[in-house]
Amino acid sequence: MEPTTLLLAAGVIIALAIGVYQFVRLKARQRAAEAVHHFRCPGCQRRLRFRARQVGHKGKCSHCGQAVVFPLISESVD
Repeated sequence: MEPTTLLLAAGVIIALAIGVYQFVRLKARQRAAEAVHHFRCPGCQRRLRFRARQVGHKGKCSHCGQAVVFPLISESVD
């Protein structure tokens, strides 16, 4: 292969790697900035955390395994 082709291929690979890295960093920063709320499990009273996007969705208590529905943010405890 010609050196020009190799340099071009290396440049494309490096540019893609930088793009993927920046995308992953942006998503991690967005997730970290999202507020966390808390509520009590109706079964064991353990304090569980949830994010605003989970309101109304079903889940399980990580301690006792009881099915829970994530409450409205106004019903959260801190």
